[in-house]
Amino acid sequence: MRRGLLCVWVIGSCLLAGCWDIKSLQDVNYFTGIGIDYENNRYEVYVQQLDFSGVAKTEAGKSDKPTPVWVGHASGKTLSEAVVELYQTTQQTVFWGHLNSIVISKKALKKGDFLGVIDSLIRFPEIRYTPWIYGTDRTLNEVFTTKPFFNLSPMNSILYAPETNYSQRPIIAPMRLSQFARGIRDPGETTLLPSLSVTDHTWVQDKKPDPKLEINGVYVIRNTRYLEWLPAEKLLGVRWIANRKQGARVMLAEGDEPIATLRLAEPRTKVRISKQGREPTFDIEVEVAAGVLEQWKSKSETELERMAEAEIEDQIRKSHRLGMKANADVLNLEHHLYRRDNATWKRLTSNGRMPLAPVRLGEVKATVKIAHGGTYKMKRRMTPH
Repeated sequence: MRRGLLCVWVIGSCLLAGCWDIKSLQDVNYFTGIGIDYENNRYEVYVQQLDFSGVAKTEAGKSDKPTPVWVGHASGKTLSEAVVELYQTTQQTVFWGHLNSIVISKKALKKGDFLGVIDSLIRFPEIRYTPWIYGTDRTLNEVFTTKPFFNLSPMNSILYAPETNYSQRPIIAPMRLSQFARGIRDPGETTLLPSLSVTDHTWVQDKKPDPKLEINGVYVIRNTRYLEWLPAEKLLGVRWIANRKQGARVMLAEGDEPIATLRLAEPRTKVRISKQGREPTFDIEVEVAAGVLEQWKSKSETELERMAEAEIEDQIRKSHRLGMKANADVLNLEHHLYRRDNATWKRLTSNGRMPLAPVRLGEVKATVKIAHGGTYKMKRRMTPH
């Protein structure tokens, strides 16, 4: 009996000794987002933290009270120094394991010390390579205090969950920290970092503008060099090359008159490299299935397919020309040369020390096949009754 009680006492003492320093959830501050700015030779760091008890309530249903958001700010010669300054007023232990968003200001992007920023972040043992990463020209405080609809948690916004919006309007693909880190290291790679902005001209709440986050373009970066900001509406051709798993909507028109809208799904894209003399030329082939979403004027399936093919080809060429004006290879054709003909790439870029210029775009060929015509048959005449 005494031996049994002694064993229970020993086991209980060990268990208590192993968890005596565990902190309760309410005794920890959770940093969910970090913003990095650079001004006057100092890093300006902004962090967002949420009350997860409030987040749990909003995830269970809509709340009648807005979810509180706290934004902290500190500066330092390095990121770590700025973070340590934040620690002086956090009141409780900080946990970085829920960090899900990184926003870098345009000034910090122009400084170009991306490897140093990533190195500083991932040295925090709780931070993984999975947070979403953005660039912005808005103030970081404004970005972190812009909230979604219906008093929902900021975790339901584009800042933390961009996939939902992207699946509905697939133009600029969201980017993880792992993708960004790989892109700026890969030779000949051009990284298109999503640009996060705030718009107050779309939604109104009780006759007052209700600002919301949006992806309005990309910051073009070649390896660790910032090049240019480009708007999303002028990069429609990029989605046929970079985001092949995602479909897109295309409106067909004759002049200013709309004809039809097609849904194009899962494009299959091939980039072929040919040589004219010693210079490479890139030919692009796109095959895609389509469905008719709406039709305003009578056209046959063949006519709609030819119009869609011409539209895709035009979008690819326009995006390429726009990039070339900014000395940016937005279609990432140079990286194809690096992968497939490394000797030529080394010769034309001085082993990667200078970009491939010019990037010659050759034949662009799109093949569209309408798989279904929607509710009505395509033969139906679009004539008024």
